[in-house]
Amino acid sequence: MIAPTSDSARVLGQIARGEVRAGAEGAREIAARHEAAYGNAFTRDVLDGEVRFTGYSQPIPLSGWHYTELAPDYYGHVFMQIGGWLPEGWPSESTPAGTARMDYAHLHGRAVPRELNVQVEVKGYGEPRRFIKIQWRKDGAA
Repeated sequence: MIAPTSDSARVLGQIARGEVRAGAEGAREIAARHEAAYGNAFTRDVLDGEVRFTGYSQPIPLSGWHYTELAPDYYGHVFMQIGGWLPEGWPSESTPAGTARMDYAHLHGRAVPRELNVQVEVKGYGEPRRFIKIQWRKDGAA
């Protein structure tokens, strides 16, 4: 009687024989083949976005932004989040903190609700880089 091989033993054997690429070197090789075949069609740069808050004179530009639906919290509330890098040297007094009113957010290719009460947090990650995080409840409740 032949005993079946476990999945992990089979995969480890394939890696050892070179049938399957694994690890950082394998990932780089696969990425290079992908780029050669398709160019940068899937890795294009994200266009900068901007967010405007009530009571602030100018919109805040965001680079490297993301727009995410977060997992439900303990109470089952779902939150939306915008995060992005502020421009170097962007003045702190031109950036809200805590509760604020977001007039709009222009994010290329995304439809973002307008005129929302949001929570804003800004963190520094080594001068002069600062990251802004904007969150609100998906159903619009405060």
